[in-house]
Amino acid sequence: MKKIFFYSSIIIVNLFIGISIYILIDNNQKKTFDNYSDTIDIKLNESINSAKKSIDTSNESINSAKKSIDTSNTIISDLSNEKLSIEKKLLDKESELLKIKSNLFDSEKKIIVSNSQINLLQEKEKRLSAEIAQETEKSKRVQSELSSLHNKNDLLESTSKKYDNLSTKINNQKTIIDNMIIPIDSISSNSERIKNLESIPSPTDQWPVIISSVKPSIVRVESAIGNACSGFIFDISKFHITPKEDTYYVLTNNHCFKQSSTNTYIYNNIKIMINESKTNYSASLIGKYKNIDIAVLEFNDANSNVMSEIEPLHLLSNQLYEKLSIGTEINVLGYPLGVSILRTTKGVVSAKVYKSGIAGGDRYSPRGTIQTDAAINGGNSGGPIIIISGEVVGMTTTVTRQTSSGAVVEGTGYAISSEQLTESISCLTSVSREKHKNSGGTCKYSPN
Repeated sequence: MKKIFFYSSIIIVNLFIGISIYILIDNNQKKTFDNYSDTIDIKLNESINSAKKSIDTSNESINSAKKSIDTSNTIISDLSNEKLSIEKKLLDKESELLKIKSNLFDSEKKIIVSNSQINLLQEKEKRLSAEIAQETEKSKRVQSELSSLHNKNDLLESTSKKYDNLSTKINNQKTIIDNMIIPIDSISSNSERIKNLESIPSPTDQWPVIISSVKPSIVRVESAIGNACSGFIFDISKFHITPKEDTYYVLTNNHCFKQSSTNTYIYNNIKIMINESKTNYSASLIGKYKNIDIAVLEFNDANSNVMSEIEPLHLLSNQLYEKLSIGTEINVLGYPLGVSILRTTKGVVSAKVYKSGIAGGDRYSPRGTIQTDAAINGGNSGGPIIIISGEVVGMTTTVTRQTSSGAVVEGTGYAISSEQLTESISCLTSVSREKHKNSGGTCKYSPN
């Protein structure tokens, strides 16, 4: 019983001690919690106050930034307006400068056209002066011949009167007169020969003037494939063809438009250079004879006065061509080797033949041909060959460097004769072909 009481006492004491300790710990925890809670509240309040101060400071900074932004926006707006104003002024200035440049360009263009017209007038004046000089010389020779004929007539009349007065010797005089018929005919024949020889002007001083006068009518022809040849402006109205208004016509070689790599002919984007690069025109093909290497081009000059002073070249008439002698002095004109400055070489007519030929690797049908010893090079093709009168006797087409056996040949250039050119141009259209045939001409070849 005592043991039970003893253990019970111990348990009760322990329980009391435990409860006391719990109560003590609980009180301490409450105090600690309360202290911690107070500390948290204090720090929280401090943080809130600090945050409020920070927010107030941030709001002040934001307001200040807004004011700065507003100020900046105002400045930017002012600067933008000022920039727009400056740019507008610059655009106005540029517009004024462009107008000034345009006016200067128009003035320069007018000056160039005026200079070109002056040059053309000077060339025409030189040409007319040369023609006047020739006509003056011819007039002097004709007057001299007329005076000589008058003197001869006076002498014959005087002689006839003397013979009439000598009636008693009429039979003897008749015999004398019969014997004089032969020498008089001989004198007449010699006089005609002397007249023909005297009518031929000396070319020494005339060639520069003649070349200068025909120079503007000789052109440089460039094809779309880069081939550069020569050509010349001619009067197509002489061949039963009505020319278009403000349109000019050029004779050249057909082989100028051949593309050697493909063996095809290309006739688009043709360029005509007039008067040594001063003016260029776009030209088009209106007819060709592939079998005899002739091409006819046209170009328009409606918007320029450059061509108004240029005199087209004339082909030598068939009648005069038939009288053209071997040894007649000629000049070959053109733009050899693709140059942009006119070149001329002098020679003579070496032969007049009817033959086929080879140019650009193609063999051509038989055609009227002139052979010359004048120097001819690539690019001369299509250029004119002229005599001292300025008339065209042929169109340069090819040159032989060696024979089929390999022998070197010199001085064998060839040109299509004016006679062949006349026939070909006259047969270019169905209308001109009909008119040419009606006038007694023939058309051996048709354009192809």
